[in-house]
Amino acid sequence: MIQKTRSTYDFEEVYRKYYLRLYYFAYDFVEDIDISKDIVNEVFEAVWKNWQQIDQERICSYLYVGVRNNCVNHLRRNRPTVSYEQFLNIIAEEDTEYWLEMEELLQNILHEIDQLPPKTRRVFEECYLNDHTYKEAADILGITPSGIKKHIVKGLATLRQHLHVKKK
Repeated sequence: MIQKTRSTYDFEEVYRKYYLRLYYFAYDFVEDIDISKDIVNEVFEAVWKNWQQIDQERICSYLYVGVRNNCVNHLRRNRPTVSYEQFLNIIAEEDTEYWLEMEELLQNILHEIDQLPPKTRRVFEECYLNDHTYKEAADILGITPSGIKKHIVKGLATLRQHLHVKKK
């Protein structure tokens, strides 16, 4: 039996926390599901290999920069009709501060989700973080799909109120 070390748990936590976000980030660049997954997995493999040397306070930036660079490299290798100068423009347009603000917003949202009542929080996790349909979440949680919807409506109202978001 393999025992997990504290470092392994930390890595698994980072992987669960950032994988989906990084996947969508990569997909915005390469617009291919499989390639996006491969790029994110390559970055996490590099992180795992260098886990002890990486500053844990800057892991978010390290991951996003790694994914961005791998996307640019992929596009450069596989889309020769697009000039390298265009890739540099993509990078120049990207504002690190913007991504840090987005990460802060996401952390605020996750914090507010953690403050929801336990059942509502669990519904949010199943539907939004685990990407289950209402029916799948209902089966997992032992409630009806309409019960799932009620929790989602209640949770979204709470999030809007706490995050000061106006409903469209």
